[in-house]
Amino acid sequence: MRFLIAVLFTIVSFTVPSFAGEISGNFKFPSDIAVSSNRIYVVDGLNGRIVVLSKEGKKLSTIKADNPYGIYVDADNIYVASQSGKVFVFSKDGELKKTIDVSGRLVDVVKLGDNLWVTDAKNNCVKVVSLKTGKLIKSIGEKGSVPGDFVSPFMLATDGKDVYVVDSINARVEVFDKDGNFVRTFGDFGVEEGDLYRPKGIAVFNGEVAVSDVVNGAVQLFNPYGAFDGVVAKGLQYPISIAYDAGTLYVLEPLKNKILTFNVQGVK
Repeated sequence: MRFLIAVLFTIVSFTVPSFAGEISGNFKFPSDIAVSSNRIYVVDGLNGRIVVLSKEGKKLSTIKADNPYGIYVDADNIYVASQSGKVFVFSKDGELKKTIDVSGRLVDVVKLGDNLWVTDAKNNCVKVVSLKTGKLIKSIGEKGSVPGDFVSPFMLATDGKDVYVVDSINARVEVFDKDGNFVRTFGDFGVEEGDLYRPKGIAVFNGEVAVSDVVNGAVQLFNPYGAFDGVVAKGLQYPISIAYDAGTLYVLEPLKNKILTFNVQGVK
C-alpha cells in the first residue's frame, strides 16, 4: 500500500503544471509567439518586426515584416500572417522567400501538408491556400454561430492531422480535418474553471489542447474532445497567445511585454 501511494504521488506531482520563469522584451503589444529549434519567435507587430530570442531570452535577430500578427515556424521556414492580407514566408535566416496575397484581415497561420491555413477575422472564415501556387483552395465558414461558422476566428494549431481554430466570440474551439471538413466543436461559455469566455491562444501537444482566455485570465487544458483536464495558470493579464515546445508551455502577456513559461512535462 505504501508503495502504491508513493507511485500515485509521484505521478500526480509529475503531471501538475508548474511555473518555470519569465522572459521580458522591448516589445510593443506583441501578438503571437512560436518556438522552434531552441528559438522563440515573437510577433512585435506595432514595431513591424519579428524578434528572435534564445530560450533564455537573449535577443538574437529581428526580421522586418509589414503589419505582422500571427506566426508559425517549422523546420525550414517562418510563416507570418499580416493584417494587410498577406502571408510572408521567410527562411530561418530571415530572408523573404515568398509573399502570398490572401486578402482580408489575417490573424494567424499554420501549415498542414502542402497548404497554409489562415484565419481571416474580417470575413469570419478560415482560408486554405496552396503554399506552392499561392492560390485559394478552400474557404471555410462564414459569420455565424452554427458549427463550422465563426465570429472573429483567432489563433490556430495543428496536431499534424486536424486543425484547431479558436472561435473567439463564440467562445469555443472548432476542429477540422486536413480536407477542411468540420469534425467537432467544444467549449462552454462562462467564467468558471473549464469554461471559455474569450479564448484567443491555442496549442496542441501530447493529446492535450491548451487554450488561453483573455477575460478569464487563464490557460486551461482540455482533451481533443473538449473534456476539461485542468488549469495551467490563472490570474494572468490578457494571455493572447501560447506555444509549446519540449515540455514547456510559453504564454504571451502583451500588456506586460512578457512571456511566461510553465513546465508541463508529463502532462498527457
